[in-house]
Parts: sequence; structure tokens; C-alpha cells
Amino acid sequence: MKKIIIAGILFAFSGSLFAQTPEDALRYSWLSSSGTARVQALGGASGSLGGEISTLFSNPGNLGFYKTGDLVISGGLNINSNKASYYGESNSTGKTSGFFGTSGVVFGNQSRGNRSIKSSAFSIGISKIADFNNSIRFGGLNTRSSMADMFIQNVNADGGDLRTYDTKLAYDVNWIADDANGDLFSSASALARNGGVIQEGTLKTNGGITEIAIGGGMNLNNQVYLGGSVGLPALRYGATRTFDEVDPTTNPNNNFDNAYFDDDLVTKGMGVNVKLGAVFTPSQNFRLGLAVHTPTWYSLTDHYDAEAYANTEGLPQNKGQNEAWSRPDEPSVYDYSLQTPYKLLGSVTYLFGDINSVTSQKGLITADVEYVNHMASKFKAYDQNGIADKNYYRGLNTAIDDAYKGAVNARLGAELKFNTVMARFGGAYYGNPYKNLAGEKGNIYQGTAGVGYRNHGFFIDLGYIYTAKDDVYYPYRLEDKNAFSPAAVKTNGSRVVLTLGFKI
Repeated sequence: MKKIIIAGILFAFSGSLFAQTPEDALRYSWLSSSGTARVQALGGASGSLGGEISTLFSNPGNLGFYKTGDLVISGGLNINSNKASYYGESNSTGKTSGFFGTSGVVFGNQSRGNRSIKSSAFSIGISKIADFNNSIRFGGLNTRSSMADMFIQNVNADGGDLRTYDTKLAYDVNWIADDANGDLFSSASALARNGGVIQEGTLKTNGGITEIAIGGGMNLNNQVYLGGSVGLPALRYGATRTFDEVDPTTNPNNNFDNAYFDDDLVTKGMGVNVKLGAVFTPSQNFRLGLAVHTPTWYSLTDHYDAEAYANTEGLPQNKGQNEAWSRPDEPSVYDYSLQTPYKLLGSVTYLFGDINSVTSQKGLITADVEYVNHMASKFKAYDQNGIADKNYYRGLNTAIDDAYKGAVNARLGAELKFNTVMARFGGAYYGNPYKNLAGEKGNIYQGTAGVGYRNHGFFIDLGYIYTAKDDVYYPYRLEDKNAFSPAAVKTNGSRVVLTLGFKI
């Protein structure tokens, strides 16, 4: 059993036949809040905010506050700047992209007569809950290991089998080769431990997750507001990775000059989830919200392609040739499912002034606290008849359990109302999802601000979100955590969101 688990973990941390990794699971669960410009200017806090279309995606119990309807459309711009540090060297990159934001329609209905259901609402909305457009570049002198060590380790963990996608390519170009005893070795590995190899790489990503949600809510005696929604997220993730190793000595007689491993991954699919929520009003000015988000069950397809090259300077195993290049005839295509973690959300809002009089309302303060169990993500193959599939996914899910933990996220916002004009500010913190097995640390901090105007059934809101994110990127992993290091990535991002709306 131990051998099976180790093999699965090693496959999971490489560009293997299957291509899924623990990082994929985290990418689809470690998400900051989305929403209209108003909600994002409030730090993303919306769980007990009241009538706001963004709550369709956070706590649909708030839909019960609607007595009339809204038509809303949002859009914006993301600007990211990244700094990656790798073995003492730093590199900076950036990416700018536009997006279609939280939009949709809410139909509200006020009940007549003395009924316990005072009002109800139905809503259809769309929101971009994740944006993967980004770019990082890293490089440095690694004196501890080569990527070739990962290839050799994968083969040894799999009983000498060269079936994995990346390892077969590395073997074909003699980045790893058999010695006289039939054991695998690499001139690049020897060089890394005797002076080091220069390692450089890039990661360029695109795509996102856009969720369509359908839901409704009801108002029970102006004291309890209940709601639910069904979300249908459409996921697309594209990644182009490059990784190069170079001999810094330029010695033509050590059987290694340079090598690279480049790959492309496109993941597409659909998912489904359910959100249930309630808001309680102990007093007119005080609201408490509770919501639960089920896991999202995704059906996904990976298209994976890769190539490898090495110049081994006349290595005998390369039949005296210097260079070799290898690429499969066709990309690998694989279908599988992913279950993301559940979420629990608690919220509180206090409103200032007389909420029954528009001219007497002074503003509000609102907060969300959210728990996400990142280690609950699970991959599963559609067809697990083969022992390779079963072993791989067993090891991959164990690697997720070992790498991640539950995290607490917090969001806080305030709104000041000056008749028809509003000023907003807020902040958010998204907790570290890593168990720190090899120095991993990750946090997201956000500072937000915005303004809004509401009058005669029309509203316009502008929001600004500044994000500071600490994360890590692994070109490869090894069983010995002292033999490799990730690139530490610091991201500074700016997002501008504009929302237009009309009462209907």
C-alpha cells in the first residue's frame, strides 16, 4: 500500500499520463469573492446584505428581501503584476484582461393580504467566479537537484515502468538514461549536485470559471428569509509551461549542455452545486445570515501535450549524438470528475438610520466569515477498471489530504449613504490552505473601495479591489523535501468593476 501511495503522489506532482495534480484541486477551490461593483467594494461581504443579486452566489436567503425586481449588468478589468523568487533570483511579469462580471435579473413579488409569506423573488444570474489569466517567470541556480531527479524517482516508484507521459519523453532524449548496470542516471543530476544547473521557466495561464445560477427566496413575516440556488459553473483552464536547464560551466565534456520540458494543458468541463441560505432579523437594523454551499461536482476533460529536448554532448547512450527531441504523435485526452470542497458561511449586518425611510438611511457595516475545507477535494476517473487508474487517483487524493487543510476566510465592508450617493470601503483575508510540508505558504489580502449612485429606479456602482497574494509554484517535486524548492510568487493585482442596474 505504501508503495502505491508514493507512486500516486509522485505521478500527481508531474506532467504524467493523467496530468491532474493537487494544485488543480486548489486552483478550483481557493477563490476570492465575486459580485457586483457594490459587493466587491464592500470587501466581497454579501451574506446578510439584503436585496442584492450577488447573494444568488453567496446566500440566496437574501433574495427574500426583494419586493420589486432588478436588471443588472457588470464588467471590469483585471491588472496583475507578479514577482517570482527562485533560488535567490527574482523575475517580474504582468497580465491585463477584461471580464464580464455579475449580471442577471431578479423578479420580486410582494404578497397581498395577511399572509406569512410577505414577499418572494426568483433570479437568474451569471458571474465569473474565477479568472485564471496570469503569467509568471522564474529562474535561478539550483545546487540541489535537477528535474531529471523527478523523472528517475517516478520510474523507481512505478517499479521501473517508463509509461508516464513526461518520463518517457525524458528517457527518449537521454535526459535520463541507463547505466552499465541498467540503473537510471542523469548527467544533469550529477552536475546539479556539483556546482548547480541554471533553471528557468514560465507559466502562462488563461480561462476562468463562469457560473450560471438559478434561485429564489422568500420573506417569512419580515423576520426570516429563506432561499436556495442551483449553480452551473462552466470551467476552462489553459496553461502553457516551459522549463529549461542549462550547464553554467559550458564544459563540453560533462555530457550535459541543456535540456527543456515544455507542456500545454487545456481543461474544460461543467459542474453543478447547490447553495442554501437563511437570514434572520432580530431587529429591523440587525441581520444574521447562515449559508451552506455543497461541493461542486465537475465533469472535466484534459487535453495534454508535451515535448522534451536535451543536448547531452555525445553521451554514449545517445549513440554519440549531441541532441535529441521527442514529442508524442497525439495529445493525451483524459476524462475524469472533480469534487471541490463544501463551504460554510456566517454573516452579520447592521444598518444605520431608519430603514423604512429612504432619506433617513445612513449606511451599514457588514461582515462574512467562511470556512473552506481544501483537503476535501477528490478526483475520480470515469473508468476505474484498470489498476493504474485506481492507484493513481488513490495516490492523488492522498496527496491532496497531505498537502492542504481547512482555511477560514473573512470579509468586511462599510457603506455610507448620502441620500442618492454612496461611499464604500472594505477588506478581505483568505486563509492559508497549505499544511507547510515543504515551506508552502499562501494568503490573499484585499483592500476595497467604491462609490455608487441610486435614483429614480436607476443605479450605477464603481468598485476598486487591490489584491496582495502570496503563493508558491512548483516546477517539480521530489520525495526528499530538502532537494527542491518552489518559486515564491507575490502577486499585486488591481481590479476595476462597473455595474449598471435598473428597477423592473
